[in-house]
Amino acid sequence: SKNYLRMYNRFKNIYIFTIDCLRKDVFHENFSGRNIISSDCLEFHRCFANGPGTNQSFPAIFSSTPFLLHGGLRLMPFVTSLAEALVKVGFYTIGFHSNPFLSKKFGWSKGFKEFYDFMEKVKSPAGLVVRSYGLRRLVLRMLGRILSGSNRQIWALINRVYYRIKGFELPYIESKELNKFVMRWARQFDKEKRLFMWVHYMDVHNPFVPPEPWLKDFSSRDEAFFFNLEVNPENPSKEDIKKLRQLYIGEVGYVMYAISELLEFLEEGKLLEDSLFIITADHGEAFMEHNKLGHAYDILYNEVLHVPLLIYGLDEEGVIEEPVQLMDLAPTILDILGVKCPRTFMGRSFYPLIRGEEWEERPIFSESAVPDLINLRYDTSRYIVSVIYKGWKLIYDFIHDKRPRLELYNLKRDFDEHVNLVENEPEVVKELLGLIKDHLKEIKVRKALYRKLESIKVRLKK
Repeated sequence: SKNYLRMYNRFKNIYIFTIDCLRKDVFHENFSGRNIISSDCLEFHRCFANGPGTNQSFPAIFSSTPFLLHGGLRLMPFVTSLAEALVKVGFYTIGFHSNPFLSKKFGWSKGFKEFYDFMEKVKSPAGLVVRSYGLRRLVLRMLGRILSGSNRQIWALINRVYYRIKGFELPYIESKELNKFVMRWARQFDKEKRLFMWVHYMDVHNPFVPPEPWLKDFSSRDEAFFFNLEVNPENPSKEDIKKLRQLYIGEVGYVMYAISELLEFLEEGKLLEDSLFIITADHGEAFMEHNKLGHAYDILYNEVLHVPLLIYGLDEEGVIEEPVQLMDLAPTILDILGVKCPRTFMGRSFYPLIRGEEWEERPIFSESAVPDLINLRYDTSRYIVSVIYKGWKLIYDFIHDKRPRLELYNLKRDFDEHVNLVENEPEVVKELLGLIKDHLKEIKVRKALYRKLESIKVRLKK
């Protein structure tokens, strides 16, 4: 308990910087922890997201719960967030981002004293859908029924038409502008208070339009922007993929530079002293490794699930090879502080692994379902789940057929998932399938319980 008290008092500030769509291999090939800040860090080589998109991954990051428990874009009210847990132990909590699907509308401001989602500034079809209400909402719902909101070709067409009318506009607040908001706020902050700050960068999300000097092979950001929109997401050419990947790498470089710039500012302002600082991503991005582009709802391959995780500020440093998951990040932060986890958290702290103590591997689940984002909902009767355990990965796909499709990969020999061994390893399939079914049962039980408790809470208020 004395050690926990020491750790609790040691970390005055906690920073989490998340980067949309940042895949681990591209980060690892082009950057390192020291590129961002000249300090030793702890890097996890096998960290996995718990879903292929922001909507599916962030419940795990900020509430240590799986996507299918919530079943949509909105956080279940009964679930406790990391920010709520930190407020209870004296942290001032603030968040900055410009992703429409992480807006206040869907409950992501839970526990934040201040929460800036910049929805009034986001210029995109997604932002338009999220902000809509009244007659506009009704028209969009009708459009959703006609077009089917989950069709990628339809969404690509909507984006092309929207931006041909509007012209070149970034569909998010870019890094340097977001940093200005953060810096302006930080200058006024009372440094005597304990601070939890979350900043989410969107630049690595398609469309990829890095500024100079990170822009290559295009004469302007305008040209790169419309190139992104014209690429056929279902059947891009090899040349398209090459150009997109080069633009993507440029965006990663731009965001890393922006983060370094913000950290330098925080360091000069004495806001990095006695701090725990974390960099990670909600998911990665596919470039046709499995004949899929982007981070569509049905991609549970490692190009989308394998993400970077770096932690600065601990005594420990170096590289950890054991697999961890984003669902365990919030419990780990609280464990480092010596704070008890909320009962609704389903993850487990990997701080014992960091300290070199005995560590038992647990299954890592990732989930998704068929979206209808025009109507802001998911059809969770059509879902896909993967499990990683003891070097194996099983994908249980209930989206593309009435009978589930199974894929099995030996990640120790085939991390890029090229050889499906489902016919060769029936005992492994049986074990992993059992884990998935147990996981789904636990979600069903918890969901029923939380809904019942929420109903009781509402009745008591009346």
